[in-house]
Amino acid sequence: MLGQLQRIGKALMLPIAVLPVAGLLLRLGQPDTLNIPFMAAAGSAVFNFLPLLFAIGIAVGLAKENHGLAGLAGFVSFEVLSYGSTAINSANNLGYLGAIVAGLLTGWLFNRLSQVKLKSLEFLGGGRGIAVILITLLSVVISIVFGYIWPFVQDAFNALGHWLGATGAIGAGFYGLFNRLLIPFGLHHVINTYIWFVYGSYHGVTGDLNRFFAGDPTAGGYMAGFFPIMMFGLPSAALAMILAARPERRKAVAGVLGSAAFTAFLTGVTEPIEFAFMFLAPLLFLFHAILTGISMFVVYALGIRDGFTFSAGLIDYILNRNHATHGWWLIPIGLVVGVIYFLVFYFSIKIFDIKTPGRENEGVEFAGMGGFILDEYQVASDEPVQAVGRLATQDNSMSQQARGYVMALGGAGNIAEIEACTTRLRLNLKDMSQIDEAQLKKLGASGVMKLNQHSAQVVVGTIADMLVDEMKQFM
Repeated sequence: MLGQLQRIGKALMLPIAVLPVAGLLLRLGQPDTLNIPFMAAAGSAVFNFLPLLFAIGIAVGLAKENHGLAGLAGFVSFEVLSYGSTAINSANNLGYLGAIVAGLLTGWLFNRLSQVKLKSLEFLGGGRGIAVILITLLSVVISIVFGYIWPFVQDAFNALGHWLGATGAIGAGFYGLFNRLLIPFGLHHVINTYIWFVYGSYHGVTGDLNRFFAGDPTAGGYMAGFFPIMMFGLPSAALAMILAARPERRKAVAGVLGSAAFTAFLTGVTEPIEFAFMFLAPLLFLFHAILTGISMFVVYALGIRDGFTFSAGLIDYILNRNHATHGWWLIPIGLVVGVIYFLVFYFSIKIFDIKTPGRENEGVEFAGMGGFILDEYQVASDEPVQAVGRLATQDNSMSQQARGYVMALGGAGNIAEIEACTTRLRLNLKDMSQIDEAQLKKLGASGVMKLNQHSAQVVVGTIADMLVDEMKQFM
């Protein structure tokens, strides 16, 4: 189950990846910023077709080798399901939820139907071309079913939305808590998708994220509470780990965690910091998850509303400053959160002697994140790294890193499937025991998560996409 959810979480990120540039165009085009109408129109065009992008992106994300024909099948399936079900019941509106269902259904069917071999139809493009045709025909049949059952589905999710609205700050707090607790599994995208794109309705627009940018004054309550955590909390935790490091390693640790803290503050990408302590001190990670929930609760209860298109970093905060409700309150709240994080992390690390980066025992190497390597060790090519207590660049090109990662994962023959998802490698391995976790950390990985006997994730930072491309070429 976790293996399948891992694939779904990764697939959901494909359509979401287009949001930052769409949000940038939309906000910069508004009268309160650059006042360039065509830029705002370009951003709106993406948001208006997001359901369709979900159907296409999820289908491609689930298809073997991310085959483009699956995207075509996803597009056709969603359109057939939408028009067919609406013809039966005009009240039906598949929207984002229907797009997700269409994408999941298409991806699953494409992987199975593409294996069909019919010599009489090979002129259509072989198994994959036949798969697109069969999915279209199946979508016609399924649209009839959707026509009659979708009103019940809509009612169920509307009831869930009303329940979340009724819980108010409590619901926001629990969402923040579970959002962080699911980070190790990479499944936070699953609940994010419902909250951001399905929850609530405003003039036909659904989802906390979409409603916020559509001008709904009640939207943004499920996003605003992340700003204090990502802009102040986790960077303060990184500062605590830097100051708690051994004096001779502090400069090197500052180079790695300092850049990770700046990335979190600027963009809201926090996984490199979270994986620096997640497995070393689970209680600290639990504290982090609980404080995220408290931040969401407090911010929602105070009536603060703010939103983002990518994550809760400075860039989104500045862009949406005139669109937020009481958004300036997030700065003093964030400063308080930052002080709490620093004190809890620093004294916990010192008192309980937690081996955070730079506090390892003598003779134990510390590996940084995002491709930087610290201390002296041998990489896959057996070339020594000439660095102790400083950043090492060695022959650390992306191709060299890729080679090292492949070997540390048991070699090309052990990797059945590999894909990138923002900051992590999502893997399907033949033999999990072949993973060399120590070598992965030396290469720059900040965390390894084994979901079951075959599915695993390796957190490598924002180089994930480039690294996977190089790994595939090497394999």
